[in-house]
Amino acid sequence: MRRYDLAARSQPLAEMLSFHGGRTLFDSLEDDQILRIIDWVVMDRGPRDVLGKTAALEKILRDGGSSWKVGVRNGTPGLEDRVPLGVQDAADQAMSTPGDAGRLLSEAWQAVYGINPQPDLGYRKSIEAVEAVVIPQVMKNDATATLGKAIGQMRAQGDWKLPFVKEHSQNPSQDVVLGMLQALWSGHSDRHPGTAVYVLSSQEAAEAAVSIAVSLVNLFASGGIARR
Repeated sequence: MRRYDLAARSQPLAEMLSFHGGRTLFDSLEDDQILRIIDWVVMDRGPRDVLGKTAALEKILRDGGSSWKVGVRNGTPGLEDRVPLGVQDAADQAMSTPGDAGRLLSEAWQAVYGINPQPDLGYRKSIEAVEAVVIPQVMKNDATATLGKAIGQMRAQGDWKLPFVKEHSQNPSQDVVLGMLQALWSGHSDRHPGTAVYVLSSQEAAEAAVSIAVSLVNLFASGGIARR
């Protein structure tokens, strides 16, 4: 608790614990304070959790129907929002992508679903994760390439598609691919501070962005989206 006090620059909880005991201390705290303490303890114990206390905590949260779970991002455990299992599986697969894409997507996921949500950071990291898989395939020799420039290049080339045998005449898969990329890029409203269009990303927008990024990273990394 002393280490937590130092890390959080909070009220002296260690002193309260010493004088009043654990039950009295935690009864006096708000729910969000308790969650922040649990999150920090999970992170602090992570590298030396030889007794599996983190796994035990996850079982308690799961069995109790908690909306929180213990997740691991970039090798560091912490609390995050519990999402449907299929969504989590797809996200875990995307976050295991080698190189910068997986790392950046992990950071985006933690920023969006972690105990201290940072929607603006989560949205930005989502775009960077997609850039990490798109730019090497589309504009690998352009040191100034952005997702926006890559979208323009893909649109000009006209043959970036999904591996479908049949295509709808009015909604070909190329339009779907470009539409997802463009929606992610254009929806980033906090990209240019000081302009009239600058608005901080909302939590809902960041959740949508990271979901799109998961799909795009998986598809580009696996070759599901390619020039055909």
